[in-house]
Amino acid sequence: MSATDNLPVSYIEPSGVLTPAAAMIGMTAALKTAAQAKWEVTVCICDAGGVPIHVQRTANAFPASYDIACGKAKSAALFRKETGLLEDSVNGGRSALLSSPFVLMRGGIPVLWNNGTQACGAVGVSGVQADQDETVARAAVDAMTAAFSMSSRSKL
Repeated sequence: MSATDNLPVSYIEPSGVLTPAAAMIGMTAALKTAAQAKWEVTVCICDAGGVPIHVQRTANAFPASYDIACGKAKSAALFRKETGLLEDSVNGGRSALLSSPFVLMRGGIPVLWNNGTQACGAVGVSGVQADQDETVARAAVDAMTAAFSMSSRSKL
């Protein structure tokens, strides 16, 4: 039995890579959350290597939010941690992190599977306040996680 036996191939590849179908579920949830709050954001959903699968910038999100959202997603994927935790480390005195090529600001959340032991991708959001970026990113991650769970149950 492999780690992916209970996961839909359409959402996570056997190699543990998030698929475009899963990214679209997350993107839809993120954009809905942002729209309901009237927040202008850029959302990036990437694979476990930090490569963008789907990126969308709302009409009035500031242009630099694209690079920041992609950086947050990449950082969350490669560290397999929320970027808010990385920001806390810097604020707590780990200033050496500032010389790294990663975005160390809240708004990046890894997408975990296999009981939270592996990252298959991440979501990064930029455009509003840090906690609001996190709220939008969390909506995407929660939607994808729910889809994984529902699909897994339907295979039983």
